[in-house]
Amino acid sequence: MKKLLFMLVLCLPVAGFADDGALASVLARARHDGAGKFQYRETRLLELAAAPWEAEGYMLTGADGSLVKLQLQPSRVIMAISDEEMYYWDPLQNQRHRMPLDYGGEAAEQIVLFRAILQGHSEDFQNSYDFAAQIDDKRWSLRMTPKAGQGDAAATIEISGDDAAGSRIISMRRRDGEATEYHISRLPERQADNLSIPALLREATGD
Repeated sequence: MKKLLFMLVLCLPVAGFADDGALASVLARARHDGAGKFQYRETRLLELAAAPWEAEGYMLTGADGSLVKLQLQPSRVIMAISDEEMYYWDPLQNQRHRMPLDYGGEAAEQIVLFRAILQGHSEDFQNSYDFAAQIDDKRWSLRMTPKAGQGDAAATIEISGDDAAGSRIISMRRRDGEATEYHISRLPERQADNLSIPALLREATGD
C-alpha cells in the first residue's frame, strides 16, 4: 500500500522563498491552481524486483485539495485522498481500503506531503527539506532533499518541467534505493470530459 499511494501533481508556493530569485521563479512555474486533469506514465524501480514496474493512467486534482489517481494499466486501480481520508480500490483483487490519514503510517505521511504541496503550505517543508532550483530558458527543475533525521522512508524529490511542451517529470528516490518516476501531461479537454472526481470517489468507496 505504501508504494501504491505516492500521489503526484505538485503545486508549490512562492511565499517564504523570495530571497532566491531562481527558486521563486521555479516555484511559480511549478504551481498549479485549482482543478486539473492529467495523463501519466509511471516507472518504479523496486529493491527486490528484477525489472522496472510500469503503469499508466489519469490523475485528477480538485480545487479542495482532493487527489484521485486512476491507474488503467496494467490493471484498473483507484487511489485517492479526500478530506482527511485515504482510499484504495482494486476491483481485480477485490481489495478496498479506507482509513483516516492519521492512521495511515508512512503511506499517509507521503500523501500528506503531496497534499500540502498541492495546497501551497510551504511552511510544511522548510523544516524537513532543502530546496534547490535551476532554470534554462523554458526548462526548469526543483530538487527537494530531506534534511537529516527524516528517516529512510523520506524521499528526495525532483520536479522538472518544459514550459513549451507543457509536461512535467516527477522523480522520487528513497534512501533505501527504491525510486518512482512520473511523466505527466495535461489531458486534452475533450478526452477529460468523462472523468469526474466525485464519480471515482464513489467507485473507490463503494457508495
